[in-house]
Amino acid sequence: MASLMCHWHLDRETGLSCSRCGKSVCVECTRPHPVGIRCKECARELRIPTYQISTSYYAKGIGAALVLGFGGLLGLGLLLAVLPGVGFLFFILMGGLGWVIGEGVGRAVNQHRGRPYQYMALGGVLLATAPIALASVFVISAAAAFNLIGVGVAAMVAWDRRKV
Repeated sequence: MASLMCHWHLDRETGLSCSRCGKSVCVECTRPHPVGIRCKECARELRIPTYQISTSYYAKGIGAALVLGFGGLLGLGLLLAVLPGVGFLFFILMGGLGWVIGEGVGRAVNQHRGRPYQYMALGGVLLATAPIALASVFVISAAAAFNLIGVGVAAMVAWDRRKV
């Protein structure tokens, strides 16, 4: 059998070749692929598959974010009116709010994940926490910082629930 030389390293012998274009490749130039090995050029062409989001999923996701955001706004307002000094329990409450909104958007869109759904869940959280955030933005105090951190916790949890 005649020895082949790597297409990019002409001083290296190899018995390997790209499963797509057939170029001979050394071990350093191989790239793993589901159907064998590929050369550097063919592996670069492999792109992450994109998907189209239908209008109905946009409508369902935005609707769920709005309903859960308004529900969270009412529930959070009522709970904080009844229990004004919840302390560090506030962070758990805000994390739970983020989880409920993120998961609710997910269930509305058949558990699809992706950036558009993350923005929908984030919008729901911002709607639910708007009074807290707006009341705390322009005040310099420990309580205001505490409130903004809680809003951030809710936003992070909701964002993470729809992450790919």
